Amino acid sequence: MGNSAVWKRARTGVAGAIAGVMVAAGLVALGGGAAVAAEAPGGLPPLLQRDQNVVTSDPIPTVQIDNGYVWAQTTIGSIVYAVGKFDNAREPKAAPGTALTARSNVLAYNIDTGALLPFAPKVNGVIKAVAASPDGTRIYIGGSFNKVNGKDRWNIAAIDAKSGELVPGFVPSIGGSGVYALATSGTTVYAGGLFTQANGTPRKNLAAFDTTNGALRPWAPQTDLQVDAMVMDPAGADTIVGGRFSQVNGNTEMRGSASVDKTTGALNTDWGLAKTVKNGAGSGIYAGKAGTFGLATDATGVYGTGWGFADAATGSLEGTFAAEAGTGKVRWIADCLGDHYGVYSTGKVVYTTSHTHSCETLGLHPEQAPRVHRYSEAYTADARGTLAPAPTAPGRKDWGGTPAPSPYAWSPDWAVGTTTGLGQAGLSITGTGTMISIGGEFRSVNNGRFEGLVRFSTTPPEGPKDGPRLSGDKWVPTATSLTPGRVKVTIPANWDRDDLTLTYELRRADSTTPLFTTKVDSTWWNLPAVSFEDTTAPVGAQQQYTFTATDSDGHTVSSKTTTATAAASTPAYSNAVLADGPQLYYPLGTVAQDVAGTNSPLIRSGATPRSSGVPKGVAGATALDGTETGRVDTTTKAAAPSSFSAEMWFQTSTTAGGVLFDFESSAAGFYSKNYDRTVYMSDNGRLNFGVYNDGTKVLTTATAYNDNRWHHVVASVSPEGMKLFIDGKLDGQLPNVTTAQDFNGFWKIGGGRLKGWANEPTKTLAAPANLAGDAHLVGTVDEFAVYPYGLTAGQIKTHYSVGNGSTAPVAAYTAAASGLTAAFDASTSVPPGTTTISDYRWDFGDGTTGTGKTPSHAYAKPGTYAVKLTVTDSQNLVGSVTKSVVVQGADTPPTASFTLSASGLTVSADASASTDADGSIRSYRWDWGDGTTGEGATATHTYPTAGTRTVTLTVTDDVGGAATTTREAVVAEPAPLASDEFDRTAGPGWGEALAGGAWKIAGGSAAAASVADGSGQLKLAAGDTRHATLNAPSVPDPALETTFRIDQPSSTGGSYIGVIARDSSAGRYLVRAWLRPDGTVWLVAHRDGTVLATRALNGVTVTPGTTYTLKASVTGTDKTSLVAKLWVTDAAEPADWQLRASDPTPLPAGGVGLSGSRSASATAPLGVSFDTFRVRAAE
Repeated sequence: MGNSAVWKRARTGVAGAIAGVMVAAGLVALGGGAAVAAEAPGGLPPLLQRDQNVVTSDPIPTVQIDNGYVWAQTTIGSIVYAVGKFDNAREPKAAPGTALTARSNVLAYNIDTGALLPFAPKVNGVIKAVAASPDGTRIYIGGSFNKVNGKDRWNIAAIDAKSGELVPGFVPSIGGSGVYALATSGTTVYAGGLFTQANGTPRKNLAAFDTTNGALRPWAPQTDLQVDAMVMDPAGADTIVGGRFSQVNGNTEMRGSASVDKTTGALNTDWGLAKTVKNGAGSGIYAGKAGTFGLATDATGVYGTGWGFADAATGSLEGTFAAEAGTGKVRWIADCLGDHYGVYSTGKVVYTTSHTHSCETLGLHPEQAPRVHRYSEAYTADARGTLAPAPTAPGRKDWGGTPAPSPYAWSPDWAVGTTTGLGQAGLSITGTGTMISIGGEFRSVNNGRFEGLVRFSTTPPEGPKDGPRLSGDKWVPTATSLTPGRVKVTIPANWDRDDLTLTYELRRADSTTPLFTTKVDSTWWNLPAVSFEDTTAPVGAQQQYTFTATDSDGHTVSSKTTTATAAASTPAYSNAVLADGPQLYYPLGTVAQDVAGTNSPLIRSGATPRSSGVPKGVAGATALDGTETGRVDTTTKAAAPSSFSAEMWFQTSTTAGGVLFDFESSAAGFYSKNYDRTVYMSDNGRLNFGVYNDGTKVLTTATAYNDNRWHHVVASVSPEGMKLFIDGKLDGQLPNVTTAQDFNGFWKIGGGRLKGWANEPTKTLAAPANLAGDAHLVGTVDEFAVYPYGLTAGQIKTHYSVGNGSTAPVAAYTAAASGLTAAFDASTSVPPGTTTISDYRWDFGDGTTGTGKTPSHAYAKPGTYAVKLTVTDSQNLVGSVTKSVVVQGADTPPTASFTLSASGLTVSADASASTDADGSIRSYRWDWGDGTTGEGATATHTYPTAGTRTVTLTVTDDVGGAATTTREAVVAEPAPLASDEFDRTAGPGWGEALAGGAWKIAGGSAAAASVADGSGQLKLAAGDTRHATLNAPSVPDPALETTFRIDQPSSTGGSYIGVIARDSSAGRYLVRAWLRPDGTVWLVAHRDGTVLATRALNGVTVTPGTTYTLKASVTGTDKTSLVAKLWVTDAAEPADWQLRASDPTPLPAGGVGLSGSRSASATAPLGVSFDTFRVRAAE
């Protein structure tokens, strides 16, 4: 059922602190048609595993803020400038109040090392904005202050980026509450905030100054309320402003964002974002209570964050947006409820900070009960799908169908701070592409000491360390045996802060081999069951079971060990349930497991096990306390069954009614937009069964069942209609109601949402659950099961009778197959006591049925069929059994056929021409002729060397028939784009390469370069850098490999040796081995002098005369990815790349080459010998 409620969104954060610190800091509370970019792929965007473009969740030691906060940041090269309100910086990982260095609301640190820099201006008030000059020589700061370095500066100042001194001649002034946003372009700096004049001239919240002399520009757009963010449009013509305003230059379309001409200040009324996202009101009770908090750009887009403490008409977006540069057309929306703050884009990945609490429209966490906040997100920069319809939530706009990014499984843990009064974590983000800096008021990250500032990297200096979160007593499996010789072991999936997919193994104590291994996707809010049924456990013997979980970086954790004894028989009630094929079966009580499937129960704190339950139940029952947490839910979201029977036992004496069970769209019930298939009790004790089918349809009993006795209820919808059974008897039905509402959701036992149903009980829960219509039961429940069809009256009577101690007949049969015909004999079925079996009914598993004790059945084709026998005794109790029956005719073997094509060392094989005349091909297996194999109808394989191989294909059909055929594969190594073996004598210089033209030596005299003894040699004195380049091949995506040696020990000084991966007039990429003075070796990727990524190599040391192999690859023209690996040539090549880096503003294609640099402090010259060099096109 879809009902909605509206009330103001209550939260802490920007909205919740409007009257507090924000007044002092400048965030004061003062009294069209959508423009969306090209269509994204349909459907919910997939949640993605972190890739090489996404930082890990490992916080990296960084200078800290001591008792203060960082509000804004900017980056120049590798230097981060952080501003806010603080008196001291603290050394990385130091305890509060220790290892302090005085800083006055602004500091600078090196993002590569995390170290504080000497830069130390003194500012006497809070700083809320910082921007770098285009040439990187100065920073501009804005806030609420009047002194900088002891000199008068009213709310805006320019500071030398190296010395920290005021820039002479730049002395503008702004009068008002303060400056909260800055942006720069050419010789103009733009300021936004809450002010009334600039340089003594009236200005309303926006102004611009000449950077050479501080003179006021004529640029004078106006907003009614404050500006909180500014960026320059990457398209070049406009300044983008964001804030809590409701009009710009008198235009009321521009609510929360606008684009104005950077020269004239004229409003760009075609700016698409403002037509789509509307955050702001200038009057009424919601004035100033919604807006745009942060803005950021990359080469093609503008990104921003929204917040609100208002209705949807005032603030349409809490979340993040991406808009196209130039037009402002919305590229995507991420509408995660909860105020959002900082935003930063690498060009591939967009990071945000927030206090998100509901994000299921994007495939992230739904609203939790009780509420859970998360404080940072990572998204793709492009759209990957569309938003799902929003669940019912007060004041929320439904963005369903809008293009949306894919989120990444990246979720560090944050401890919120108190220094701003907002109670938040991160407030701003900046970065260098492969590394980000988050600033705010947080007290810790991942339970480590990181306060106010923290770094994350795609390649952490010490490698990724963050592993699966649960282990030991916090990760406990359940083992149950209800079937002879079978133990079902189940555990909730683990989760990892930066891995979506984990690998699980289940081990039994008496074996060193895992019982099974599987991969499962999981997140902190979605922990599906990992389940395995051990069929090898000896009956009567106790077994010990342990799960392990391993992430993509190889970190492994172990669960607590659980024990179980393989049963000798199945409890009668479980046997009756399982024989009827449930898709979900919770015995409840002490069995916290889905015995029928893998949708484990989430048993909330108000649901507790009891030792006694239904007279012949399995494992006690579960008592419910009637609170919001007095409930048991399924954990995995699933499609609502079209035909179903839901069954449960209950016992209650309540006079306030409540929901016994229902099916809802949201894990947090009071946010469910859809709720259906509901059995609930009215205050008078009568039961109701409701479904939504062109309006609500409700069946109500005439009898009250709140007599504190055990009762059995079955509710079903099927082609036979809607039926309600109580205590084994049909109580009511609606034959014309054959379907219910279609949506995905969760079964909830003991409580759920009721709004708009007949005979609703009294609502006893506190808001917001009460306002949404939740009603929870005080009572005890047992033996919940769901079936994908309508149970028959006989099956229901059997369950009720067996639960009360009666015995059902035992169905049993034998089967004998001859060709395609099978003969069945059910004479071994056993009736209870003095009863007799009166009926035998067969489902032959091929869509046909039969009757009789000894039928035979002819199948149309060979195969394995699930044959079900149902017997009925003279008391109308039933018993069922299902077994697999195999029939085989005369099989015609399949025909194997395939084609081969080769490209370089890679072959592509296609076996789609293979056929099977009397069935289907089940498997394709390839033998590539080099000792390796493959599978699949189509496959590719890359050989290590050129040559001729015999490729063999084996196909197997659905009854085991097989056929084989072979073909010859001829592969040749592609000619390199550039190469050299240095098998000549040359000098000065290196002469001509084998391929790629003449070597060009740069960085000193060519006499330092020569070719002799089979190697290209470079001599590097202290402080020398030599580059040897080949410019003939302009290689867009090169894969490079070189081998080299050095002749000096590490004690003589450090060096960089490696490859030039892309060399153009705009700069060069270098991937080099850093041979450190301490004898260790690191891999480093540079763009000219800027470090893109580093990685220490375990087990590789500096040894003169040892030959090292370095491989590197550079791909991409819009955005560049670099990967590399290095090893001792005589050792095994690493299986994976050791270093990954990316550059959002790539260099054009160019030349390639080799490079060497020697430390200026080296005590001896270094000789480098390059033995080989090869460049090919990257795959």
